[in-house]
Amino acid sequence: MVKHVFTGLAAALLLSGSNMVLAKEDAQTAPEAEFGALVTAAGAEETYAYCAACHSERLVAQQGLTRTRWAELVDWMVDEQGMSEIDEPDLGGILDYLALNYGPDRPNFPKP
Repeated sequence: MVKHVFTGLAAALLLSGSNMVLAKEDAQTAPEAEFGALVTAAGAEETYAYCAACHSERLVAQQGLTRTRWAELVDWMVDEQGMSEIDEPDLGGILDYLALNYGPDRPNFPKP
């Protein structure tokens, strides 16, 4: 009987371990892991690259600004915070992404 209990326990541990590996692989390949808290959509890659270079992407995701206010914020970061200017077409794509996904209604406000 001890042998059967041990065999069952060993099998459970092996299955548990393989499930943990699969869960880790799924988490690494999940779209949200790629861009942190930012929703995966057109413009997410550029937004993540520029914004997360200086601060958490969660700071971006918590905002709820119009496209105009996002543009003003980018200008402020360039003028006052020493951020490098973002050239087109990246700037337009980032502003479009932010306005659509993190506008005043904040459709993608991050969950804790």
